[in-house]
Amino acid sequence: MFPDFLIIGAQKAGTTWLDRNLRRHPQIWLPPEKEIHFFDLPQLLPFSALRLAPVRSIRHWARFRMRRDADRARANPENAQWYQRYYWQIRSERWYRSLFSPAPGQIAGETTPRYAVLPERRIRQAHRLIPKCRIIYLLRDPIDRAWSDLAMLQSAKFGQGGLQNLDTNTALRALLSTRRVLHSSYLANVERWERIFSPEQIFIGFHDQIRETPRKMLSDVYGFLGVDNAPSVTRNIIARKINTQRYSGIPKHFEQSLARILLPEIQALDARFKNQYTSRWRARAEACF
Repeated sequence: MFPDFLIIGAQKAGTTWLDRNLRRHPQIWLPPEKEIHFFDLPQLLPFSALRLAPVRSIRHWARFRMRRDADRARANPENAQWYQRYYWQIRSERWYRSLFSPAPGQIAGETTPRYAVLPERRIRQAHRLIPKCRIIYLLRDPIDRAWSDLAMLQSAKFGQGGLQNLDTNTALRALLSTRRVLHSSYLANVERWERIFSPEQIFIGFHDQIRETPRKMLSDVYGFLGVDNAPSVTRNIIARKINTQRYSGIPKHFEQSLARILLPEIQALDARFKNQYTSRWRARAEACF
């Protein structure tokens, strides 16, 4: 079967926290690997081929994942066959469907934060395969998200030496890259998905909620997915953030450079959502000038 829901992003906005908590719900099934990357990576090519990718960071990322998941398969032999299929088989639509095996009474989903920036043709493919799919998109202050994303991509997992070893000009170019700005362009991403999926099929959450009201946040997601939302289910959740990294705060001149580019986006977000989170983001960005 195909998944019933997709968590599409944003990167560094709490998707791992949400994924880990949804795995604890008895009516929800998620695959052993958090990020499937079916719709965003070239299809047909096995994932294992990325070990030979021409881009150094992608090679390191693919090799890191494969080493990590080999350890997971040894620790949990019942998942070994799943990982074998995931890494070594041709990535077709049939392959994608074979990755999901919920028990009766469960719904299935997957979490790949790069899906937020899919082009329309790939979103249309997702709609063709899963027309009733529910979409979850978490948003974070775009300036903080971009800085956290840069810190992640400068980590050893991607073959890099950390933010502290990145010179100022290189860091600024990376921070303002088209790819990084695209992942922080939430409104354009939402509107692209809404052109293909009904707005009622899309849940927008906020990273701030994970920090301030995690149980309420999770309860809202359960309601959106149509699973049991009883207090006994939400009581034993992981309240802390996951995948946090230790890195320095964003320098003022970097913050100002990002604010200059992202302010129109942040103002448009606040005009649409009109909540305390987007209002804080707007006030922060406007204060940079």
